[in-house]
Amino acid sequence: MRPYVVALLCSAVLAFGQGKKAPAKEPAEAPGRWLFATVGVARKSDGTAEHTALKGLALRLGEEGRHAIAYDTELARVVGGWSGKFVSEMNLMSRGEYPSSLGATYFSTDDDWAGLAVGENAAALGRRTGYGPLRDQELLRTSFQPKEGSARTFAAGGSYRLACFQPLGDGVLTFEVPGAADRVTETPRVVDSNEAQVIVRGIQTETATGVTILLGRAVDAPRIGVRGPGRRDRLGAWEVYRVPAGKQYVEVAYAPVGAARPEGWPDAGAPAAPGRRWPQTIETTGELSTKVGEPYVVDRIKLPEANPWKAPLYTSALDFLPDGRAVVATFHGDVFVASGLDETLAKVTWRRFAAGLYHPLGLKVVDGEVHVTCRDGLWKLRDTDADGECDRYEVFNADVQVTKNFHEYVFDLQTDAAGNFYFIKAGPVRKGGRGFDDVCDHHGALLKVTPDGRTLSVVATGFRAPNGLGLGPTGQLTTGDNEGTWTPVCRLNWVKEGGFYGVPPLAHRAAEPTDYDRPLCWFPKEVDNSSGGQVWVTSDRFGPWKDRLLHLSYGTCSLFGVLPQEVSFRGQPQMQGGVTRFNVTFDSGAMRARFRPQDGQLYVVGLRGWQTTATRNGCLQRVRYTGAAYRAPLQLAVHPGQVVLTFGAPVDRKTAEDPASWNAELWNYLWSAAYGSPDVSTLAPARAAAEVGKDGKPEFSKEQMAERKHDPLVIRSAKVSADGLTVTLDAPELRPAMQMQLKYDLKSADGQELRGQVVNTIHALAK
Repeated sequence: MRPYVVALLCSAVLAFGQGKKAPAKEPAEAPGRWLFATVGVARKSDGTAEHTALKGLALRLGEEGRHAIAYDTELARVVGGWSGKFVSEMNLMSRGEYPSSLGATYFSTDDDWAGLAVGENAAALGRRTGYGPLRDQELLRTSFQPKEGSARTFAAGGSYRLACFQPLGDGVLTFEVPGAADRVTETPRVVDSNEAQVIVRGIQTETATGVTILLGRAVDAPRIGVRGPGRRDRLGAWEVYRVPAGKQYVEVAYAPVGAARPEGWPDAGAPAAPGRRWPQTIETTGELSTKVGEPYVVDRIKLPEANPWKAPLYTSALDFLPDGRAVVATFHGDVFVASGLDETLAKVTWRRFAAGLYHPLGLKVVDGEVHVTCRDGLWKLRDTDADGECDRYEVFNADVQVTKNFHEYVFDLQTDAAGNFYFIKAGPVRKGGRGFDDVCDHHGALLKVTPDGRTLSVVATGFRAPNGLGLGPTGQLTTGDNEGTWTPVCRLNWVKEGGFYGVPPLAHRAAEPTDYDRPLCWFPKEVDNSSGGQVWVTSDRFGPWKDRLLHLSYGTCSLFGVLPQEVSFRGQPQMQGGVTRFNVTFDSGAMRARFRPQDGQLYVVGLRGWQTTATRNGCLQRVRYTGAAYRAPLQLAVHPGQVVLTFGAPVDRKTAEDPASWNAELWNYLWSAAYGSPDVSTLAPARAAAEVGKDGKPEFSKEQMAERKHDPLVIRSAKVSADGLTVTLDAPELRPAMQMQLKYDLKSADGQELRGQVVNTIHALAK
């Protein structure tokens, strides 16, 4: 599937604020000129939208922005136009309705029809069934043909593709259709006609066989004016315009309800060349940690919270440009570039790079160009004139399917050595967190896009709400996932291709599985109640963790080192293990982390919104290795009757060999359709069953969830290795368990207190 282009040359993004279910009012922050989102037009009396673009683009029109038009980027369809306020508010985590038009609707079109059909005498408009782009009209498909000496050609297969160049009074929208010269370019604007303001679409066609354009409902025909080569016609209940072959220019005008068909509106003219949209820069300072004696400390980089665009800074993803500048995305759709990330952080300069994106939750710089994952696809953000701002928004791949569900975020973005892209899509969790809405093909799936952007495929399935993933130097994929339906507690997955990771309704198989692929480990709620992404350590400048995996907790704002062990489980290789917590805490829910090549240190972003211990709405923080001794565990292994733990520095032999210095417990969880699980004994012959809740779905009672049936594991003796780094615990009753918690209270060989814990999962005891 080939990318389409969107170039936006206008002002600020629509910013959403946090709140309850969306009221019929505009957001408190200054709304911007465009917004990519699921967008509805023609609100019903109950406040919901009548017609919806699942992958929509809403544009403010006119100098004062008091008119608007919305497009469906999958169907090349104009959803509708309206006057008055822009769109309704959705809160931070989209728990309310998606944005829909406010004010008086001029016109609207049906949800499933395409806005264009190839051929002047097309017998029908394309129609989508289910989710995703049009798939039943070969005429709408083209192949990707890179041109010699140019970066890309933006013809796309599988559906229409949209390009938007100036979405204001002089905007340009381009829909690419088959053939090297077949394209339809659109310029929406507002003009005065017959003492009423009307919305005008200026449409430029360049086709070999002509094109049929959807104008609107036949009942609205008296308010729709058209001029230019071609003829009006009807297709069922729809008004269309049939444009002949060649290079043609047509204008379509829509009068408000109650007004007559517009006459004599002025010509559109050529779009004006834009200047910089966001010339201002914001300077902030860093705050270096004052802790001493710790191997890892956290430096705070102040965000540009006081900015001219009133853009909220709920940071959601980051990466680095080749020169070391940070590129930081926000949940509300902005992308900023930060320079000055030196040792002192005395002067950090921020520049707004892009805006209006649909919940960007993954970002990766590839060959110096910024790519982001949003709910409506994988985008490339290009600065073609080198002025420091994105002026070309290119959809690199738009095959990911979208529904109206509030929860189906597209998380993270990683690339492998071959240039493939990976991201992961959440399941359509119902409001309240229990169960799922209608499921499309990509819900709960880890997805892969080829380096050219043409092909999307499914790697693994069965994920509920995986807020992040990791990709190792050998191509190993990992993900977290979050407690809920079919997910007893949070888990860290060591992913294999074709794997199923726990949620049967999201397995996308002919029959729902009755078993699942095991995670590397489960997490007790107090350790990680909402998992973020993972990151692999890239150099020894980050201390002893080089080439090892780190895990982020959104819920506890924490960083963990992963302690893996490969075993044989049911005759197959299986990764198991646990985590140890770094002595650092972040200001916000840690979601994404990257190592900056210039200094080898870890930079972390996160936000506050879902359940988390975060104290700030967003953060950009640096985890810095100080060179001090790292004394906590680095390796973990379990064998029949033995737990082997290797520390980063020698331990005190006397305290480490005292069994009283160790405390261990084992327990299991219940894998079921209920939300979460109680802690249950590993020794119980029968497991508790979930009760039936008010909605008829299985649900554990409060009493069941409050029970913590942990089995003590007796440590009979402990032995320290000759080098003082490894402790072998004698535990004859050690057995497989979904959860083990091992606490220690020791001293290091140099006399420092050494307290902590490892939480891990045992699928099998390695011989």
